[in-house]
Amino acid sequence: MPYPRTAASTVVGDLRVLRNLEAPAPLAARDILVHVPAGGFESGLRYPVLYMHDGQNLFDAATSFAGEWQVDETLEELANEGLELIVVGIPNGGDLRPDEYTPYPWRGGPREGGGLATTYLRFLVDRVKPAVDAAFPTRPEREATGILGSSLGGTVSLWAAVELGSTFGMVGAMSPSVPPGQGPLLERLRTVTPGPDRVYLDVGGAEGDRGFRGNVVRIRDAFVAAGLREGDSLRYRHEDGAIHHESAWARRLPEVIRYLFGPFRTELASSDSHRQEYRLSP
Repeated sequence: MPYPRTAASTVVGDLRVLRNLEAPAPLAARDILVHVPAGGFESGLRYPVLYMHDGQNLFDAATSFAGEWQVDETLEELANEGLELIVVGIPNGGDLRPDEYTPYPWRGGPREGGGLATTYLRFLVDRVKPAVDAAFPTRPEREATGILGSSLGGTVSLWAAVELGSTFGMVGAMSPSVPPGQGPLLERLRTVTPGPDRVYLDVGGAEGDRGFRGNVVRIRDAFVAAGLREGDSLRYRHEDGAIHHESAWARRLPEVIRYLFGPFRTELASSDSHRQEYRLSP
């Protein structure tokens, strides 16, 4: 169904909703947001897909709890460059967000819990992805499927590289967090198999040398140890002065998508035959 806009909504483009997808306990069912290229259902084409966490923050300032990523505006900008894709936004589980997005139980820190990242990703792969592939003109193969998040959303995206490398060929982690108890993730990344086709990592200069910045450097080094090559299958970005906030991630998002999905770019002046491999079957 179409996204239910309100007077305060800032959504642009074709945003749809898959209503109330059931999740395994203790996760809650939730609506899934799907942004489709203009004319995507009529074009006869299939599109690569990017799955993003914290869906409340992606498209609509009216639903955001910390600022909007302006994903929809970015997709319109990139479509003008010949790069079109479907973006799926999975809203977080509210109070369960830190638990859904961390692979290991929390040890220390302000609260106890964590360790539900595998359950969350199984929901994404076993329930969300099949529903999206059934209802939308997707390219469902690994090589055309990416996952992206920020902070703890970046953490669970990295865990997808470990647990579901056969599903996600592209992984993006913006300002990823490594909170107490999550250190073993770094060791898992050092031996990840199969490694992603492309990985994007970034961090802001105002996020702290010993905190986020140090962790992201260690994550980069772990992927290098796993065989990824910086400048080729791995991109690391440090933005001077940038803070840990949606406004910074929105600013860097076009670069992220250009890097991860660049191979799917089509020239606006390309012929119909050049795009034939992306067409839906009759």
